[in-house]
Amino acid sequence: MNTEEMASLYGIPVWKRLRMYRNPVRMLFSAGVWASAWYLFSSMVVCTVLFCVITSITVTSTALVIVWAGLPLLIGTAYFIRGCAAMERGRARAVVPDGLPPMPPMDDAEGFFATLRASWRSRVTKRGLVYFSVLYVPLFVLDTVVWVVWVVFLAGVTVPIWYRYIPRTFDGRHMHGLEYGYFPNGPHGKDAIGFWIGSDLSAAVAAAAALVLLIAWNYVLVATARVHVSAVRATVVGRDPMAAARRVLDSPGPLSTPAGR
Repeated sequence: MNTEEMASLYGIPVWKRLRMYRNPVRMLFSAGVWASAWYLFSSMVVCTVLFCVITSITVTSTALVIVWAGLPLLIGTAYFIRGCAAMERGRARAVVPDGLPPMPPMDDAEGFFATLRASWRSRVTKRGLVYFSVLYVPLFVLDTVVWVVWVVFLAGVTVPIWYRYIPRTFDGRHMHGLEYGYFPNGPHGKDAIGFWIGSDLSAAVAAAAALVLLIAWNYVLVATARVHVSAVRATVVGRDPMAAARRVLDSPGPLSTPAGR
């Protein structure tokens, strides 16, 4: 039994797309890096919208419970959270092509109050509310910082193309270039601190440094995408207590379930 089969047997995530290659050049051109960048960027936008909407309707429907008008809204909110959780599972396919485990179904209920209880006793509803509200802030901060730094390094690689089009003014003198630091009196003036990009040579040096940093930061980017998907897996999807037994039965061996049964 190989490593992937052992990981699947014990429920350990197998990151087929989000692989950490030892070769940094191969890592740079791998699909996982660019899929991670897209996933984190879309998470910043989508999760921000969902945080605002879910928080607003949850607070509003809870406040209106005292006049009974909030009860139908609570049912609608629960189903909306479940729909958002299903959408998160779909978005995760950008980095986990095999998809996440299926969500447990909601219990059947007849009648208004039975439906209300079933909708909010659902594990998907409660964990989805935690994911879209409580975990939103730390995940948003983590995704934003990592993604912005990655974009800065990526833009730094292209500095030789556009540095000459950045205008700068020092003591009435007009120059073109890019500054990393503090230059109150110009790049060659007094109290200058930092690195000034004003020639092709300095731009090439900056691009080389940015490329090295980008190659190293790719591992941080992919690791962050793994963290975000793991948060979705742990909260929105949850765990099946019988999953290990099912994997044993489905795997080849004396306990495997015969086909067609």
